[in-house]
Amino acid sequence: MAKELPIVPTAVPGSSVETSAAASWREYRPEVRESQKVNREVVLFCPDGAISIEKETVTIDLHICKGCGICAVESDGIVMVPEYTGVSGVFGVKEGNK
Repeated sequence: MAKELPIVPTAVPGSSVETSAAASWREYRPEVRESQKVNREVVLFCPDGAISIEKETVTIDLHICKGCGICAVESDGIVMVPEYTGVSGVFGVKEGNK
């Protein structure tokens, strides 16, 4: 009898996936804009297994996500937004203070 394998990649707590450094070098991150428009198959396309869907709730684990954007291409309800925004900029220095 064949062993049933999970559809989505999984990791044991404490493994390298749980402590990913992706957020430190990611330029864009996915954001769920409309959960009802998220294609359920997007879970299968995520190479990191960062997306989960339970009932109507779509969750993206940003500790795992590397920002590749595959989910945004495959689903209308997810968009990529810049990782660093705001008046303080990337390094915490406000414009005009040099």
